Amino acid sequence: MYDEDGSLRAVIGQQPDGTTAVNIVNAPPPPAPSPPTVTSVLGGVAAAWDGRLPDTAAAPLDFARVEVHAATDENFTPSSVTLCGTLESPRGGALAIPTEHPVYVRLVARNTSGVASEPSAQRGPTGPAPVVAQEVLDGIVNELSLADAAVSRNKIAIGAVDADRLAIGTGNLLPDGGFEGEYSSQLVTSRTDWSLQSPGNASPRCLAVNATAGQPTTRSLQLVALPASPGDRFFLSVDYRTSADWSGSGLRLVMRWHDADGAMISQGTVEAAAAPGTAWTGMSGQVQAPAATARATVWAEAVDATRGSAAFDNGRVHTVITAGMVLAGSIGALELTANSITGEKIVAQTITGREIKFGSLTGDHLDVNSARIALLTAGVITATMIKADALNGRTITGALRTADSGSRVEITSVPATETTPSSGRVHLASGSATEVEPASMYSLFDTARNTSTLRLQSAVLQDPQPPTVMAKAAASLPTWPTSSITMWSDPDASYVELSATRAIVDAQTTLIGSSGRTLLELSGSDINGVNGAGVAVPVYIGGRFAVDPEGWVSRYNETWSAPAIGSGWAQYGGSWDRVAFKIYPDRTVGLRGVIRRSATTTAAAGEIVIVLPSSARPATTYTQQFQVLTSSGAALFLNLNPASGTLTLTNLTAAASSALTTGTNHLNLSSIRFPLD
Repeated sequence: MYDEDGSLRAVIGQQPDGTTAVNIVNAPPPPAPSPPTVTSVLGGVAAAWDGRLPDTAAAPLDFARVEVHAATDENFTPSSVTLCGTLESPRGGALAIPTEHPVYVRLVARNTSGVASEPSAQRGPTGPAPVVAQEVLDGIVNELSLADAAVSRNKIAIGAVDADRLAIGTGNLLPDGGFEGEYSSQLVTSRTDWSLQSPGNASPRCLAVNATAGQPTTRSLQLVALPASPGDRFFLSVDYRTSADWSGSGLRLVMRWHDADGAMISQGTVEAAAAPGTAWTGMSGQVQAPAATARATVWAEAVDATRGSAAFDNGRVHTVITAGMVLAGSIGALELTANSITGEKIVAQTITGREIKFGSLTGDHLDVNSARIALLTAGVITATMIKADALNGRTITGALRTADSGSRVEITSVPATETTPSSGRVHLASGSATEVEPASMYSLFDTARNTSTLRLQSAVLQDPQPPTVMAKAAASLPTWPTSSITMWSDPDASYVELSATRAIVDAQTTLIGSSGRTLLELSGSDINGVNGAGVAVPVYIGGRFAVDPEGWVSRYNETWSAPAIGSGWAQYGGSWDRVAFKIYPDRTVGLRGVIRRSATTTAAAGEIVIVLPSSARPATTYTQQFQVLTSSGAALFLNLNPASGTLTLTNLTAAASSALTTGTNHLNLSSIRFPLD
């Protein structure tokens, strides 16, 4: 498809690589975004964009995203090397950039054709925030900042480290968790329902939301965007309070999980059912990223509220330390209360035979079914130890795998989450170091909908580790797009959903539609419509634009329509063409037919001949003028008013005015055609 200047804008059908698709191309560059706001945070800097494109009033409809670039060199040129992340919303957002050195930051906008804008003005250099005493007390010094054995048992107070604190890893990932700085001011600049108020919870300011609404409404504010990978755990906490007239379901801190394309997968929440007049109190909990996660966004939310206000302060988001990150021997028997560690608190496979003293576990110490195959090291149980027929018809819990590493097949069960029920899965691991999550096949049953879904999911991969690590965490390496096939049915229909960046169908002819009904036929570079009898029918694009089998282009339900005729005028009648208008696919309007002036009064300028409806009026504010002749050959002009749609007489010659007073003279409107835009 070409635009009015003859430039290619879209390719529909077979593409240069042989695939069939609708591909948008050659779009003009988007306007450059406004400069970012860059603030210092612990461990790096935070870059925020206010959503403005100074050269235009609103984001173009083909807006895709804004890239955030950072480098230590002044006036650097953005490239794939300097790319730190993207902001997917045209309303703006913020991104945390890990760095140990001051950096300059620039923004670049891209459209759906992949065309980049000019870079924004740079901001910086800005470096990470210094560590102060209060931040040390809050746990901002991590394991890498401490010398070996710097913190011994004698330096930790009894009860100072509980289960949640033991799991907390890196420092606060919220750039301004206390809502005191310029970063938070930027977050609420364009919001009328969110603001910063004083005082906070033992602090100068807090984040507040006006929840008043005519019906239950959930109000959300994005606090930060972060890189994330499948399986990552985060600890969330925030203080909150409510006004005396508060009415709502609750307050929550939300972590939304997004895939590589920016689509939201699901979300994890820490929520409190706050009562009216709640004084400052806290809520906290852990959430985990699901499969296919590439990034996460953190939101503060007031849920289903109709009245009053609420406030948030001292927000914290931390990564959670997983098994294997606690120094061996750092927690001994003296630190553990009797029965404080039970079987339910030990992650599967964390205690192996190496950790158990020989002879300390006998049959009396094991519950029925407590020793499962998944917990035993390969080779520990040999064939001579298994009684004949002992496994015949038995259920084996845990995972079955063909190998411990490398290319392998694993059959396992996955427990239920907030968004999906439990399921059995077959994992097909390639053994590649870039494989974040293996390919899988599984079935899910939705009891509420009585629906069984079969899903084939490709592996989640990421780029190989670059030889030179830049000033950003390795966990921020982007994951590659994934593809999946999902099959399910409901009482009315069955479905197959194919999800992929590019779908390749290797077939001479592809038919899309229901058997026995109208089908879309894709054959090479041809797109045709055929009905159940195999007869060619028009192809409709967007339900409005049609191409018939003869190659004629039209709009759906396109017909000649009669306009309103002015007083003193009438259709000429007889065998002569009737006055009508038609809207063409190229967004022009054409007139046709012969109209007679039935009045015998003197014709004058401004007299209305016809009136066009609003759908057939040009968008311009300027009057358009057309020259016509009377049936006696006298010249005059017709003015088209775009606001009222009236076609009126103007510039009448004496001969034209005289001819039009006879009651029989007429005008032919067939030469009139004008654009709508």
